Amino acid sequence: MVDALEEIHRVLAPRGILVDARPDSRVPTLAELRKQRSFQRYGLIGTHKLELTMDRSSDLAIAEVVRNGLFRRRRAGRFFYRVPFETLADLREYLWEHGRFMRRVKWVVDAKTRRLHANEPFAMRRGVRFEILERLSRDQR
Repeated sequence: MVDALEEIHRVLAPRGILVDARPDSRVPTLAELRKQRSFQRYGLIGTHKLELTMDRSSDLAIAEVVRNGLFRRRRAGRFFYRVPFETLADLREYLWEHGRFMRRVKWVVDAKTRRLHANEPFAMRRGVRFEILERLSRDQR
């Protein structure tokens, strides 16, 4: 990934902006039941070990190009978004087919409660990390 960031640096105008956004595996992904005006946490969705390793590699690559003076961090943060599902079965099907997440959810509610609400709308709440990086030229380093 460092090679890709170096190539971005090469083609980006001086003081140009790079927005890096990627899934944030540092915070848990949640399975939630949609209520009338809010959401109720039903479970935690884990991330596969390989994806965690790739996320860490991305973090290290960004840190390296900043340390090497190619970019300066202007801003960093995290935001969350929800992926809606018609039912709990739809959420489970999505997890089964998606390569990033563990297929089994660590439920925080019992099986009876899940069955009771299984046909109601659910959502998956995911975190995204972002950094806004400014390209530095040789004279700015």
